[in-house]
Amino acid sequence: MKKLFYLLIIFSFTHYSDIMAQSDSDGVQNEAHNAKKDTVKIKPHFKFNGSPTLSLTQTSFSNWSSGGANSIAGVAMVGLKSVYTETRFTWETTLDMAYGLTYQESDFLKNNDKIDFLTKFGLRSSKKWYYSLAVQLKTQFDKGYKTYPPPDKSKYTSKFMAPGYLIVSLGMDYKPTKELSFMLSPFSAKYTFVLDTMLSNRGNYGVEHGRKSLAETGSLIKATYSKTFKSKSTLNSSLELFSSWVNNFGNVDISWEFDWNIKINKWFSSRIYTKLLYDDDIKIKDSVTGEILGPRLQFKQMLGLGISLSF
Repeated sequence: MKKLFYLLIIFSFTHYSDIMAQSDSDGVQNEAHNAKKDTVKIKPHFKFNGSPTLSLTQTSFSNWSSGGANSIAGVAMVGLKSVYTETRFTWETTLDMAYGLTYQESDFLKNNDKIDFLTKFGLRSSKKWYYSLAVQLKTQFDKGYKTYPPPDKSKYTSKFMAPGYLIVSLGMDYKPTKELSFMLSPFSAKYTFVLDTMLSNRGNYGVEHGRKSLAETGSLIKATYSKTFKSKSTLNSSLELFSSWVNNFGNVDISWEFDWNIKINKWFSSRIYTKLLYDDDIKIKDSVTGEILGPRLQFKQMLGLGISLSF
């Protein structure tokens, strides 16, 4: 994994350097060539779509010998995307949000919480390559707890912007098809924010004790696939690999999300969502002894059936 990651980063850096050197040496000739090449221009085009989903489940028991707890759960998810395209320039923006609660007996338990905003600017270099600048912000809406129901609501493990992640990436974007994109960024900055005093004093999410942010420079590779089918079903997947130049050089942070919204008819759909996460700065504790085990693979999965709209 490490060798492949760095080979791709070296490739993107050399490709970027070759393009810049060629543009410097061939200046006037390239201008004439591009003038002919761009006679067929792409008309400015703006596209906006979204897919809000509301999933509900309910379970009740009466004189059930095997036991069980009455519960009702709901998850709201919204995915928005806008794309502006013209001959030499593209601008893509996505916003994914999710929030869900389970009411069991007399307690509300959080089952989903996500805010993910991404905007990416691209300047065409060739038919399938773009110089790109991407800015991404990831956080959550509400407080999270290690166990539910929480024995002490003052001892939360996360909240809005604790953590929050801001990632700024500069590099090359390869688009072999309109659904598939590979962002290769030799120069990337990752900022981790823990804006809650209690959590920052613990040194959670890799920040130093008492500090509310951590800045890392490194390299990033991000692959995304997004497709809308004729049935209005949507499939979105993204794999993000980041390696810091400063903290534990050579270790790779992994974030892989998979979201498949399957339309059943005009109003109803089923949704499959998974997320796999490995962050070298997040140390997992043993749930029984409290011993710090170190970084571990984290996994979240959701399967829902509910009301879904597409526009």
